[in-house]
This record gives sequence, structure tokens and C-alpha cells, in this order.
Amino acid sequence: MLTLDNAPRFIQYIAFAVLFIMGQSAAMWGLYYTLPFKNLSMFQAYKMAIPFAWLDWVFMTLAINVGHKYNLVTPTQDTFILIIVQFSLILLINQYYLKQDIFRSDIIAFFLVLLGLCISFFHIVSKIFGIPIHIDVKTDHSKVHAFTKTKTYRAINTTDDVKSTVNVNTTTKVNTTNDVNTTAL
Repeated sequence: MLTLDNAPRFIQYIAFAVLFIMGQSAAMWGLYYTLPFKNLSMFQAYKMAIPFAWLDWVFMTLAINVGHKYNLVTPTQDTFILIIVQFSLILLINQYYLKQDIFRSDIIAFFLVLLGLCISFFHIVSKIFGIPIHIDVKTDHSKVHAFTKTKTYRAINTTDDVKSTVNVNTTTKVNTTNDVNTTAL
């Protein structure tokens, strides 16, 4: 995968931003790409748009992974960044591809959302009112999984008398050992 363990923090932020913008550029372009074509069927529009969704999925998966692995942003800040990038790209697509005007209220709304991200990212309100800031410390980056824990289940195969271990991704917190009798099946 993408490893930036020894890279400076600045490079990690650059990688996160580039991956994020590439993913959202593909998503926004996929949304607006078919608009000038007036006589498309739903299936034709789907065929034209789905490759952009795949690109978005790949780049956003990498971006979110980088952001969380290196503690660059919180999930709330991911959402703010998503809104800002999509808003910016929509304004650009409206202006240059769809040839629509951008109004003063659009620009004001953009800066309000940008202000919200700055307040969240720099913990401005927490610092002003002396509210403690929660710092999420991850001790081992190699064991970080995307919202799931890897558990090991042991099964005994009685026909071969061979023990095998199978890794299964699960969100449960229970680690169980099961004895399976395959002759009864």
C-alpha cells in the first residue's frame, strides 16, 4: 500500500490532499459529465459515470487511509474537507464546463465552510474556552484496520486431524474457539 512512515509530516499532508482532490475530482466530474447530453437513457448515463465512481473509490480509500494512519485529520475534518473540495469543484465545473454564473452568495458560503474547517482543525473554540482537546494516540500503525478488528478463529478438522487457523475480519469483540466435527455434517 502507500507507506509514508518515514516521510515528513508536510509530505504526508501533501499526499493526503492530492489523493483526496483526485478522488473528489473524479466523483464530481462523473456527476456532471452527462448533463450536456439531453437524450441519454439511465443506463447510458450510468455507463458513462461509473468509471468516475470507481476512480473516486480508489483515491478516497487511499486518502482516508493516509489521513487516519498518520493522524492527519479527524473524521469530522474529513467531512469538512470533503464539503470544501466538492464545493470548489462544483463551482469550477459550473463556471467552465456548464457555463453558469457564480454568484456572491456562492463565494460567501464557500468561505463560511472554510471558516468551519479552520475552527475545527486548529481547535479555536476549545482553546478560547479552555476545553481540553482529545488527542487520539495510536501505538502500532501496522495493526490499524479500517474500522474492523482482525480476530483469529481455530477450527479442528477431524477427518485429517490437522489444526488450521483462519483469519476473519469481523467487528465483534468476542474471540471464540470452535470445535467443528466435519464427520457429523
